[in-house]
Amino acid sequence: MTKLAPPFTEKVRRVLTSVNEAGKSYVMADNEPEDVLILNGCRMVRLWQTNEVPTTIPASTDATVPGLGRLPAKFSGTRLYTAELPQGVKISLHQGDTVDYIAVIKGQLTLGLETGETVLNPGDVVVQTGNMHAWENRGVGSCLIIVCVVGANRKA
Repeated sequence: MTKLAPPFTEKVRRVLTSVNEAGKSYVMADNEPEDVLILNGCRMVRLWQTNEVPTTIPASTDATVPGLGRLPAKFSGTRLYTAELPQGVKISLHQGDTVDYIAVIKGQLTLGLETGETVLNPGDVVVQTGNMHAWENRGVGSCLIIVCVVGANRKA
């Protein structure tokens, strides 16, 4: 089990399914993933990844062995993770060569862009397409988001 440390409070359960030798669907893993990265004051838990798109299915192993690290410079796969941003955390403007799908699960988060800000609440979803962006948790308590990152090619 992943050890939570203050100010982190959110546990994550991941149910991973696949197909067994008999060709039947089954639960391959039902756990709290151990691949955890503390980055910029946030706790990121990797739930799944692929190294390329499209990928091969069904899965034969659990792709979440510890060692998340940062995305490589040229990333062509996918990563699915949760991120918990404690109250007061600020992440400065940055961008990547990815399409990011982000859903707020709990708490409140301010999305900063070069032209302004947008406040996000539970149920809100952001799709970022390689643009500059920043994050700040100005709300009360931690904010939990789920993020899917997909590698992309930037226009020249």
